[in-house]
Amino acid sequence: MAGFQVEQSVIGRIVVAPSVPRRYAVFYTTIDFTGRITDEVAQALTALIRDRFGIEASLTTCYQVHSATVQRAQPGKLWRECDACDALWTTDDHVALGIKVADCLPVTMVDPANSVMANVHSGWRGTVQRITAEALDAMQRSAGFDPAAGLAWLGPSIRACCFEVGEEVVDQFSQAFADAERYIDRSHGKPHIDIAALTVDMLRQRGFPEGRIFDSQICTRCEGSIFHSHRRGPKGGGRNLAFAAH
Repeated sequence: MAGFQVEQSVIGRIVVAPSVPRRYAVFYTTIDFTGRITDEVAQALTALIRDRFGIEASLTTCYQVHSATVQRAQPGKLWRECDACDALWTTDDHVALGIKVADCLPVTMVDPANSVMANVHSGWRGTVQRITAEALDAMQRSAGFDPAAGLAWLGPSIRACCFEVGEEVVDQFSQAFADAERYIDRSHGKPHIDIAALTVDMLRQRGFPEGRIFDSQICTRCEGSIFHSHRRGPKGGGRNLAFAAH
Protein backbone atom coordinates (compact mmCIF):
# COMPACT_ATOMS: atom_id res chain seq x y z
CA MET A 1 0.00 0.00 0.00
CA ALA A 2 2.99 2.27 -0.59
CA GLY A 3 3.23 3.63 2.96
CA PHE A 4 -0.51 3.83 3.61
CA GLN A 5 -1.09 2.29 7.06
CA VAL A 6 -4.10 0.44 8.44
CA GLU A 7 -5.05 1.47 11.98
CA GLN A 8 -7.82 0.55 14.38
CA SER A 9 -10.13 3.36 15.44
CA VAL A 10 -13.45 3.88 17.19
CA ILE A 11 -15.23 3.42 13.83
CA GLY A 12 -13.21 0.34 12.85
CA ARG A 13 -10.20 0.20 10.57
CA ILE A 14 -8.99 3.34 8.85
CA VAL A 15 -6.14 3.78 6.38
CA VAL A 16 -3.81 6.71 7.08
CA ALA A 17 -1.88 8.35 4.24
CA PRO A 18 1.90 8.80 4.40
CA SER A 19 4.01 11.99 4.41
CA VAL A 20 1.15 14.26 5.49
CA PRO A 21 2.42 17.66 6.73
CA ARG A 22 2.14 18.56 10.39
CA ARG A 23 -1.29 19.91 11.38
CA TYR A 24 -2.96 18.11 8.46
CA ALA A 25 -4.67 14.72 8.24
CA VAL A 26 -5.49 12.49 5.26
CA PHE A 27 -7.20 9.15 5.84
CA TYR A 28 -9.88 6.76 4.56
CA THR A 29 -12.60 4.73 6.24
CA THR A 30 -13.13 1.07 5.35
CA ILE A 31 -15.85 -1.54 5.04
CA ASP A 32 -16.09 -1.47 8.87
CA PHE A 33 -18.02 1.82 8.56
CA THR A 34 -21.12 2.33 6.39
CA GLY A 35 -20.15 5.82 5.25
CA ARG A 36 -23.63 7.18 5.93
CA ILE A 37 -23.42 10.47 7.82
CA THR A 38 -25.90 11.87 10.31
CA ASP A 39 -25.32 14.60 12.90
CA GLU A 40 -24.46 11.89 15.43
CA VAL A 41 -22.04 10.21 13.03
CA ALA A 42 -20.48 13.57 12.14
CA GLN A 43 -19.85 14.15 15.81
CA ALA A 44 -18.07 10.78 16.07
CA LEU A 45 -15.99 11.51 12.97
CA THR A 46 -14.89 14.96 14.14
CA ALA A 47 -14.04 13.43 17.54
CA LEU A 48 -11.86 10.87 15.73
CA ILE A 49 -10.09 13.65 13.83
CA ARG A 50 -9.51 15.52 17.09
CA ASP A 51 -8.37 12.54 19.16
CA ARG A 52 -6.22 10.78 16.53
CA PHE A 53 -4.81 13.75 14.63
CA GLY A 54 -5.12 16.62 17.11
CA ILE A 55 -7.28 18.72 14.78
CA GLU A 56 -10.49 20.44 15.91
CA ALA A 57 -12.61 20.73 12.78
CA SER A 58 -16.12 21.05 11.46
CA LEU A 59 -17.03 18.66 8.64
CA THR A 60 -18.06 19.57 5.09
CA THR A 61 -19.17 16.93 2.59
CA CYS A 62 -20.66 16.96 -0.93
CA TYR A 63 -23.95 15.84 -2.35
CA GLN A 64 -22.09 14.23 -5.24
CA VAL A 65 -23.45 14.15 -8.78
CA HIS A 66 -20.42 13.12 -10.93
CA SER A 67 -19.91 16.72 -12.05
CA ALA A 68 -16.94 19.04 -12.50
CA THR A 69 -18.35 21.47 -9.92
CA VAL A 70 -15.94 22.70 -7.23
CA GLN A 71 -17.02 24.52 -4.07
CA ARG A 72 -15.12 26.32 -1.34
CA ALA A 73 -15.75 25.01 2.17
CA GLN A 74 -15.57 27.19 5.25
CA PRO A 75 -15.62 26.44 8.98
CA GLY A 76 -19.06 26.45 10.51
CA LYS A 77 -21.48 24.14 12.22
CA LEU A 78 -20.65 20.55 13.09
CA TRP A 79 -21.53 19.20 9.63
CA ARG A 80 -22.64 20.77 6.35
CA GLU A 81 -23.28 19.08 3.00
CA CYS A 82 -22.75 21.22 -0.11
CA ASP A 83 -25.29 20.85 -2.90
CA ALA A 84 -24.41 19.15 -6.18
CA CYS A 85 -20.63 19.29 -6.29
CA ASP A 86 -17.78 16.80 -6.48
CA ALA A 87 -14.78 18.69 -5.11
CA LEU A 88 -14.19 20.84 -2.05
CA TRP A 89 -11.32 23.16 -1.19
CA THR A 90 -10.47 25.53 1.65
CA THR A 91 -7.83 27.87 3.03
CA ASP A 92 -9.35 27.86 6.50
CA ASP A 93 -8.15 26.10 9.62
CA HIS A 94 -10.46 23.78 11.57
CA VAL A 95 -12.09 22.31 8.46
CA ALA A 96 -12.44 18.65 7.46
CA LEU A 97 -13.40 17.82 3.88
CA GLY A 98 -15.18 14.49 3.34
CA ILE A 99 -15.60 12.70 -0.01
CA LYS A 100 -17.74 9.56 -0.47
CA VAL A 101 -16.42 6.82 -2.75
CA ALA A 102 -17.13 3.16 -3.46
CA ASP A 103 -14.86 2.60 -6.50
CA CYS A 104 -14.39 6.19 -7.65
CA LEU A 105 -10.97 7.77 -7.07
CA PRO A 106 -10.51 10.18 -4.14
CA VAL A 107 -7.79 12.76 -4.80
CA THR A 108 -6.46 14.99 -2.01
CA MET A 109 -4.17 17.96 -2.68
CA VAL A 110 -2.42 20.10 -0.05
CA ASP A 111 -0.15 23.14 -0.31
CA PRO A 112 1.01 23.67 3.29
CA ALA A 113 2.99 26.82 2.38
CA ASN A 114 -0.23 28.60 1.36
CA SER A 115 -2.49 26.70 3.80
CA VAL A 116 -4.81 25.40 1.09
CA MET A 117 -6.19 21.91 0.52
CA ALA A 118 -8.76 20.13 -1.64
CA ASN A 119 -10.57 16.80 -1.66
CA VAL A 120 -11.93 15.50 -4.97
CA HIS A 121 -14.37 12.76 -6.03
CA SER A 122 -13.11 11.58 -9.41
CA GLY A 123 -15.14 8.76 -10.92
CA TRP A 124 -14.80 8.08 -14.62
CA ARG A 125 -17.35 10.76 -15.47
CA GLY A 126 -15.56 13.31 -13.30
CA THR A 127 -12.22 12.29 -14.75
CA VAL A 128 -13.51 12.88 -18.29
CA GLN A 129 -14.65 16.33 -17.12
CA ARG A 130 -11.21 16.98 -15.55
CA ILE A 131 -12.58 17.46 -12.04
CA THR A 132 -9.15 17.27 -10.35
CA ALA A 133 -7.73 19.90 -12.70
CA GLU A 134 -10.80 22.07 -12.07
CA ALA A 135 -10.18 21.90 -8.33
CA LEU A 136 -6.53 22.80 -8.85
CA ASP A 137 -7.51 25.71 -11.09
CA ALA A 138 -9.90 27.03 -8.42
CA MET A 139 -7.20 26.91 -5.74
CA GLN A 140 -4.59 28.54 -7.97
CA ARG A 141 -6.93 31.38 -8.95
CA SER A 142 -8.19 32.12 -5.47
CA ALA A 143 -5.48 30.97 -3.07
CA GLY A 144 -2.21 30.78 -4.98
CA PHE A 145 -1.88 27.00 -4.71
CA ASP A 146 1.68 26.08 -5.74
CA PRO A 147 1.97 22.54 -7.12
CA ALA A 148 5.75 22.65 -6.74
CA ALA A 149 5.23 22.96 -2.98
CA GLY A 150 2.16 20.72 -2.97
CA LEU A 151 1.45 17.12 -2.14
CA ALA A 152 -1.21 14.81 -3.56
CA TRP A 153 -2.68 11.48 -2.43
CA LEU A 154 -4.72 9.01 -4.48
CA GLY A 155 -6.83 6.85 -2.21
CA PRO A 156 -8.44 3.43 -2.57
CA SER A 157 -10.45 3.05 -5.79
CA ILE A 158 -11.21 0.54 -8.50
CA ARG A 159 -7.99 0.01 -10.44
CA ALA A 160 -7.21 -0.98 -14.01
CA CYS A 161 -7.15 -4.66 -12.99
CA CYS A 162 -10.91 -4.54 -12.32
CA PHE A 163 -12.24 -1.45 -14.12
CA GLU A 164 -13.79 -3.03 -17.19
CA VAL A 165 -15.77 -0.62 -19.36
CA GLY A 166 -17.66 -0.54 -22.63
CA GLU A 167 -16.48 1.14 -25.80
CA GLU A 168 -18.92 3.99 -25.15
CA VAL A 169 -16.84 4.92 -22.07
CA VAL A 170 -13.60 4.57 -24.04
CA ASP A 171 -15.05 6.95 -26.64
CA GLN A 172 -15.63 9.61 -23.98
CA PHE A 173 -12.05 9.27 -22.72
CA SER A 174 -10.74 9.45 -26.28
CA GLN A 175 -12.69 12.66 -26.88
CA ALA A 176 -11.40 14.19 -23.62
CA PHE A 177 -7.75 13.11 -23.81
CA ALA A 178 -5.63 12.97 -26.95
CA ASP A 179 -3.42 10.30 -25.34
CA ALA A 180 -6.29 8.27 -23.86
CA GLU A 181 -5.02 4.99 -25.35
CA ARG A 182 -2.03 5.14 -23.00
CA TYR A 183 -4.42 4.43 -20.13
CA ILE A 184 -6.52 1.72 -21.78
CA ASP A 185 -5.59 -1.95 -21.40
CA ARG A 186 -7.19 -4.20 -24.03
CA SER A 187 -5.42 -7.41 -22.99
CA HIS A 188 -8.47 -8.63 -21.02
CA GLY A 189 -10.83 -8.75 -23.99
CA LYS A 190 -12.95 -5.78 -22.95
CA PRO A 191 -11.12 -2.49 -22.28
CA HIS A 192 -9.90 -1.61 -18.79
CA ILE A 193 -9.10 2.02 -17.92
CA ASP A 194 -6.37 3.20 -15.52
CA ILE A 195 -7.84 6.37 -14.01
CA ALA A 196 -5.16 6.53 -11.31
CA ALA A 197 -2.30 6.55 -13.84
CA LEU A 198 -4.05 9.24 -15.90
CA THR A 199 -4.51 11.35 -12.75
CA VAL A 200 -0.89 10.93 -11.63
CA ASP A 201 0.32 12.06 -15.05
CA MET A 202 -1.96 15.10 -14.97
CA LEU A 203 -0.60 16.08 -11.54
CA ARG A 204 2.97 15.77 -12.83
CA GLN A 205 2.13 17.89 -15.86
CA ARG A 206 0.65 20.54 -13.58
CA GLY A 207 3.87 20.78 -11.57
CA PHE A 208 3.62 18.33 -8.66
CA PRO A 209 7.09 16.82 -8.03
CA GLU A 210 7.38 13.07 -8.59
CA GLY A 211 8.17 12.34 -4.94
CA ARG A 212 5.20 14.32 -3.64
CA ILE A 213 2.46 12.27 -5.31
CA PHE A 214 1.41 9.30 -3.17
CA ASP A 215 -0.74 6.61 -4.78
CA SER A 216 -2.24 4.02 -2.43
CA GLN A 217 -2.39 1.52 -5.33
CA ILE A 218 -5.35 -0.07 -3.48
CA CYS A 219 -8.13 -1.63 -5.56
CA THR A 220 -11.54 -1.52 -3.91
CA ARG A 221 -12.99 -4.14 -6.29
CA CYS A 222 -10.40 -6.93 -5.83
CA GLU A 223 -11.46 -9.88 -3.70
CA GLY A 224 -10.26 -9.51 -0.12
CA SER A 225 -10.47 -5.73 -0.22
CA ILE A 226 -11.28 -4.06 3.10
CA PHE A 227 -13.18 -1.31 1.27
CA HIS A 228 -16.72 -0.90 -0.01
CA SER A 229 -17.05 -1.49 -3.75
CA HIS A 230 -20.07 -0.61 -5.88
CA ARG A 231 -19.13 -3.30 -8.38
CA ARG A 232 -18.30 -6.02 -5.87
CA GLY A 233 -20.95 -5.36 -3.24
CA PRO A 234 -24.75 -5.34 -3.22
CA LYS A 235 -26.78 -2.51 -4.70
CA GLY A 236 -27.18 0.28 -2.15
CA GLY A 237 -24.05 -0.77 -0.28
CA GLY A 238 -21.82 1.41 1.87
CA ARG A 239 -19.35 4.13 1.00
CA ASN A 240 -15.75 4.73 1.93
CA LEU A 241 -15.03 8.23 3.15
CA ALA A 242 -11.85 10.08 2.19
CA PHE A 243 -10.95 12.81 4.68
CA ALA A 244 -8.63 15.77 4.51
CA ALA A 245 -8.45 17.96 7.60
CA HIS A 246 -6.50 21.01 8.75
